[in-house]
Amino acid sequence: MSLKINYLLIIMLFTFSCNPSEETLLKESRAKMQEESYDEAINYLNKALSTNNTNLDALNMRGVAYFQKEEYSKAIEDFNKYIELDTSNYKPYYNRGNTHLELNNYENALLDYNRAINLKPNDADLYINRGTTLFELKQYEAAIEDNRFAIKLSPNNYIPHLNNAKVFIQLGGFEEAEKLLNTTLELNPESGEAFYWLGFIKINTGKPEEGCDHLVKAKNRGFQDAENALDKFCK
Repeated sequence: MSLKINYLLIIMLFTFSCNPSEETLLKESRAKMQEESYDEAINYLNKALSTNNTNLDALNMRGVAYFQKEEYSKAIEDFNKYIELDTSNYKPYYNRGNTHLELNNYENALLDYNRAINLKPNDADLYINRGTTLFELKQYEAAIEDNRFAIKLSPNNYIPHLNNAKVFIQLGGFEEAEKLLNTTLELNPESGEAFYWLGFIKINTGKPEEGCDHLVKAKNRGFQDAENALDKFCK
């Protein structure tokens, strides 16, 4: 009888030893996320969560994977679950805010970015994305301040310079916008969007030849709106 019990225990131990640990599953899922193999990443994360449905890293990562697959309702569900378990980390608020931003739910995005910033007040990306949301809500002065603070936190990041240029264009401040766009191109010479908006400014300030030259550069760098602008203004 004891031999049968021992044999059964050996089988059980062998079975459990063959199941990958949560740590292993998360490691594999991170590798798949880096490869942009989101379906495979989700498969590993599902296994990790079937073992422990309160694994916060797995919930956040699966939400990001769903976001990348544009399965936004599933992404929000995972970020909600994370927040139900823990309200002390900025990541689920930031990621849920990004999801709301993609869905044009700007008020909800703003609330989430505010919460994230309260938890991590010196992260440039949070201010950049909140600035984008404020721009969409036509809260232009607040958007400018967020982008300026992002520049202070991350001066070599071209995005807040570009975003503030777009705000100033909306307000008719072409001179300030042009300065910001030139800085953008110093930081990222391949920014097709920066060339596009420089072209817009030049065309709207009576310098069509310079404007069209900028639009050509924007098109050559893959900025899609440039082609339509060239057809409209530069034939």
